[in-house]
Amino acid sequence: MPRLGYFLSLLLVLTIACSGIATPEVSTSVPVEETATAIPTQIPQSTEIPTQEVVQLPELQNSALVDVYDPARNPADDLQQAILIAQNENKRIILELGGDWCIWCKFMDEFYESHADILQYRAENYVLVKVNVSEENMNEEFLSQFPEVAGYPHIYILESDGTLLHSQNTGELEDGGESYVPEVFLGFLQKWALK
Repeated sequence: MPRLGYFLSLLLVLTIACSGIATPEVSTSVPVEETATAIPTQIPQSTEIPTQEVVQLPELQNSALVDVYDPARNPADDLQQAILIAQNENKRIILELGGDWCIWCKFMDEFYESHADILQYRAENYVLVKVNVSEENMNEEFLSQFPEVAGYPHIYILESDGTLLHSQNTGELEDGGESYVPEVFLGFLQKWALK
């Protein structure tokens, strides 16, 4: 029996000790309203922060993202790329419509080549995107968002976000021969530049 008494005493001590832990103290003070803070019950294994994709923008020679009339190109994709570049470089966008069949489109290329100051001004203030309009690809769906044109080449000036600002008949910039009037052409570019 002495062992039974020992075990009962031990059981009584443990019961008293455990009952003291489980019973909260009674407080006579006025309860204070507490703000509950949610504590997650499960900590996620991985707390990776999503990173924003860094877009590498190409360096443009003479401001031209697209400097050829290519029927295989998608002008909607080209415009999206031009918007990124224009916004990054604080420039506007020139959409030049035409094709390899267009003699005045060739005259415009020659005009830029022979007037380095005008080409430089364009490079500093615009992103050029040539849009093909030919039998191989009229790009009708893309061009349906812009006003109709009377002839080619034709120029649209767009804000850096792609919003149309101006539709330019290039016949108004011609010299009556086989080129363009430098002062008139430069004045046109200056009028629509951001700076």
